[in-house]
Amino acid sequence: MKEKPIEELAKKLRLKIDPQALEMALLHSSYVNERSDPRGSNERLEFLGDAVIGLAVTSYLFKEYPDANEGRLTKAKSVVVSRPMLAEKAKKIGLPAYLRLGKGEEANHGRDRPNNMGNAFEALIGVIFLERGFSYAAKFVIRYLKDDIERLFLEQSATGDYKSLLQESAQRMFDCRPAYSVDKTRGKAHLKEFAVTVAVAGHRGIGRGHSKKEAEQAAAKQLYLMLEEF
Repeated sequence: MKEKPIEELAKKLRLKIDPQALEMALLHSSYVNERSDPRGSNERLEFLGDAVIGLAVTSYLFKEYPDANEGRLTKAKSVVVSRPMLAEKAKKIGLPAYLRLGKGEEANHGRDRPNNMGNAFEALIGVIFLERGFSYAAKFVIRYLKDDIERLFLEQSATGDYKSLLQESAQRMFDCRPAYSVDKTRGKAHLKEFAVTVAVAGHRGIGRGHSKKEAEQAAAKQLYLMLEEF
């Protein structure tokens, strides 16, 4: 695939940033290694951009949702700053077309890899922060994540709902819904314990509780936290 000019991306995103600086966010390590490019890859910018995104989202959540407790804020943040979510945003703004990839990475469909897209989005935010400052970078971040934050708060209960969080992750990462099944119950009627398994694209979580609902929440929590580590 022929690389698109960085000037086009700057214009498309309405970014008043030097194209040469902007290109740094799109330099994949395979491209740099293949060409011995002295500029280096976008990995350091990813590190910086990740921190900027985290602070921008945290600040927005703190100001816009004053009645939300810490647990609910933390869960919302973990979803919107996750790699799959950032990859989705990168795809939305057309970032993959501007990636600078090595021949091998290009041949292996590197432009379609969520990890590459998410990394590029983080690196892009890193460049924006360096060139225009935190306020400008934060506004850019929230412009693309605001709708997802609002949707999450509408879907989740005030106490935090791991079933909702897992469903969001499953749809975003695998385009499917979690499947729950009761494995067994034991104990007397007033002391019953339920064991539930939840499955998403071959991944499983197991939970126990004194009600089916409680066991489902426990299973969803286990699997959700595991998937968010990917």
